[in-house]
Amino acid sequence: MDNILNEKTLCRILQGRLRCSLGDPALYIYEPTAEILEESFEIYDKSYKEAYFKGVYLKKELVPILVENEIWTPIDDREAEKIEKQIEDHKVKAFEFFYKTRDLVNIKMVLRLLEKDLLKCKSKKHALDHISCEGVASFARSIWIISKTVYNVDKTPYCWSRHSISSLMDYYNSNQISSEQFRSVARTEPWRSMWNIGKKQGNAFGKPACDLTKDQISLSSYSSMYDNVYESSEAPDEKVIEDDDCLDGWFISQRREYDKQKKKKQAEDMIKNPKIANSQEIFLMANDQEEANKIFDVNHPAVRGIIRDRQSTIQTAGKQIKFTELNDIKQDIAMEQMQSAKSKIQGMR
Repeated sequence: MDNILNEKTLCRILQGRLRCSLGDPALYIYEPTAEILEESFEIYDKSYKEAYFKGVYLKKELVPILVENEIWTPIDDREAEKIEKQIEDHKVKAFEFFYKTRDLVNIKMVLRLLEKDLLKCKSKKHALDHISCEGVASFARSIWIISKTVYNVDKTPYCWSRHSISSLMDYYNSNQISSEQFRSVARTEPWRSMWNIGKKQGNAFGKPACDLTKDQISLSSYSSMYDNVYESSEAPDEKVIEDDDCLDGWFISQRREYDKQKKKKQAEDMIKNPKIANSQEIFLMANDQEEANKIFDVNHPAVRGIIRDRQSTIQTAGKQIKFTELNDIKQDIAMEQMQSAKSKIQGMR
């Protein structure tokens, strides 16, 4: 079934059109040409001005209304950032637990729930976009584009006798190709061979890049992404590549490792002074919290644990404490005393 769906989606992308089967005979909704897209911005500008002079809100003016009616607050944005981080962490777990089926199933269930929560969180801020000048203008532009791109099977323009423009626009919007489907097509046959041959010839679609449809551009982007994966010296197993969540986890792991090495190099550049290079502890002043986080992350995990313990000790003490009262320093002193006593005993033998 997946192969049939992939081939059906590929044909749609190559043809640059969506077959609309709301009735008989069928209709085709074509992807807009560069000329249509260019003209559509005139429709946007005209609609925007009309809405503005009628007193319609600007998008930025809706923010106080969202807050006042408790539809959205800045807390929702912070919550969205938190959920995005959780999604990343769970995708890394999916990659790490790929061969543990039961664990992987549970991780994916949590991922789907987190994605729903993220969508809900992010949609709050855009709940009133449709009543803004920008929203009214975007809708008018979309309607106009659909009116110019629907054709009969014989390639004659549709006369709008059986269906309304809005019904066909709803059909088009509800049949958008998902990122999962793009990825499935990009990594499988017959597209994979077509892509490789096309690259050698200079163009997989046989036309300039400026004439590609948005779906063709998306497919090309995903195909290039998989090229990078296959060509990587640390490429994961083929089964991992076929699993979007696990492959995303691999990407995130690679990025985090790169960021870690980058931060380490930045920290090493800060301590190039030979007078401090061999010191047991080096204190670096940070200009802001972001730089402080970078410095903290460079430390070994064990050292980060010591830093957290010191911070906890200082906070709970409620007063100024001496350096020798820190737990790790106490342990070091105790170890030195034990070593000194052991040396004395050995010397007496």
